[in-house]
Amino acid sequence: MDTGKDILIIDDDRDLVSSIRIVLESKDYNVRAAYNGKEGYAKIEENPPDLIVLDVMMATDTEGFDLAFKLKNNPKYQGIPIVMITAFPKKMAEEGPDKFQHILGESWPVSHFLEKPIDPEELLSTIENVLKEENKV
Repeated sequence: MDTGKDILIIDDDRDLVSSIRIVLESKDYNVRAAYNGKEGYAKIEENPPDLIVLDVMMATDTEGFDLAFKLKNNPKYQGIPIVMITAFPKKMAEEGPDKFQHILGESWPVSHFLEKPIDPEELLSTIENVLKEENKV
């Protein structure tokens, strides 16, 4: 069953990207990968995906959020759903919310959050639900 859906994974953890790729390709999603926000944005400009799986903390603690806000503020890309994967709640608990206040005051530019470590079944279920919701619009 070829879903025909193109998913872009943006995460600096190459092992995690490989693992997610295997899970998604097993369900016949077309999967591309980028390993930082700049590379991810270039791939989005080249060929906008149907959905983005995006890490929060890459080169900076907020790189994923920065990219998500950039996409949501661009009419050309704001309709692309984003599933954000993160260890962010753990990091915020360790470092305190003050460091992240500039993000916490914003409305979240993502469709759904998944906390690391990622459960493959939860990831698949979330992606399927988000894509179904997008098709209803």
